[in-house]
Amino acid sequence: MIILLTVFILIIIVCFLLRKKIYEVANRGADQMNRLLGYHLLPTTLGSFEDDIDDGLTSSQFDLEANLDQNDQRAGLKDKEEILKIMKKQKVSFDEARLIRQQRLLKKNNIDPATGLPLDPKFVTFGPSPSESSSSS
Repeated sequence: MIILLTVFILIIIVCFLLRKKIYEVANRGADQMNRLLGYHLLPTTLGSFEDDIDDGLTSSQFDLEANLDQNDQRAGLKDKEEILKIMKKQKVSFDEARLIRQQRLLKKNNIDPATGLPLDPKFVTFGPSPSESSSSS
């Protein structure tokens, strides 16, 4: 009985000393589970356009300096983690990573990334098809 009590007290002491690490691991696990289930956090005041610029998430095509010049108080770019992952994994620029992310979103929503038209077989258009209009120009 004394051994069990000693072990129990030791576990409590270790948990108390490591409570911050346990909290961080549990938080990270909950975030990953939410992402797997398709839940996304709402934008918060964490982050800023300055942080995004420091992370290399700006270009001549997508200039965040203008947001700073206008004293934009928003939290910065949405889904920046996904764009950073694409940049690192595929070794592409910020603009290319944004394009890849957008094409993935379109495909996920059953939209042709090349034309922007739905891929649903029930979709009906009136007028020239995209292939006809591009060949006649």
